[in-house]
Amino acid sequence: MKTSSKELVDAFARLILTTKGEHRYFDHVASPDSAKASSLVFLQKATDLPMQAAVIVTTPQVAQEIEGASCFVACVQEVRLAQALIKQRFDDYLSADSEWDERHPTAVIHASARLGENCRIGPGAVVGANCVLGNNVTVRAGAVVEHNVSIGDDSIISPLANIGYGSSLGKRVIVQAGAVIASEGFGFAPDSDKHYHRIPHTGSVVIGDDVFIGANSCIDRGTYGVTTLERGVKIDNQVHLAHNVEIGEDTLLAAQTVIAGSTKLGKRVIASGQAGILDHINVTDDVILVQRCGVTQDIERSGMWAGTPAKPFKEYVRDLTVCKRVAKLEQQIKDLKKLIDER
Repeated sequence: MKTSSKELVDAFARLILTTKGEHRYFDHVASPDSAKASSLVFLQKATDLPMQAAVIVTTPQVAQEIEGASCFVACVQEVRLAQALIKQRFDDYLSADSEWDERHPTAVIHASARLGENCRIGPGAVVGANCVLGNNVTVRAGAVVEHNVSIGDDSIISPLANIGYGSSLGKRVIVQAGAVIASEGFGFAPDSDKHYHRIPHTGSVVIGDDVFIGANSCIDRGTYGVTTLERGVKIDNQVHLAHNVEIGEDTLLAAQTVIAGSTKLGKRVIASGQAGILDHINVTDDVILVQRCGVTQDIERSGMWAGTPAKPFKEYVRDLTVCKRVAKLEQQIKDLKKLIDER
């Protein structure tokens, strides 16, 4: 569908600083090296200027370097932020799900479920008893929404995802394929013969607005209380959050991060891939965990942490340097011993 650059400017006036050239029409978003005459392109560097494009979004500095371009140029302060917001509006698969009828005939929707306007329920999807779905909610093929779940406006449940009973999801939540929300946690009690007996988890999961949950991630329900993800949390693929975990606003958890039960993360925490945090740990705001960080004690100071057990990054690097020196000394001792033995 053709869209005018004027519509783009009007929709994102808060982002756009200045414009150059006459308005043009675009019908897709492309990278600079694959752009066509009808493309919208986000340009970070003038050296990547495409041979042709209808609309370019870039910074004022780059725009000065591409004087004479025949396309329409919209200048923004942050190109990546503009790319995120504009592409969501004009070129987002997640918001343009028109493959099936609004409610596929093979979908199973309980008579007591309440669906808002423009909800899309895909093939083989299940919406259980007493569920409440807001406006513009999409439940894709094979996804299961168990009983007593509430899902806010404009949320998307991707294929084969499972939303466990009693969960509450806010607005604009995206759950990627295969993710499991509110599964039972890993809780077993041994008897005198060391046979293990399952402890039922009867709590719930509460997810705030604008949360993203990656494919095949698992979020366990609380044993009694609530597992909580606050507004703006972003979770990568294959992340596991155990029962009663609390994740603060705008926290980012990269792939294969594992957080054990009853741990609390503050706001804007960033965990790089394969980070691990033990149970009943508190991590304060604005902490960054790198180098497969293993957190075994509370972190009460913001900043970058690394290693296992976790330590401030400067200390971690210093210790690495010491280890290298020790290894070098060890080799020197071996060499000296060999010389002595030969004499």
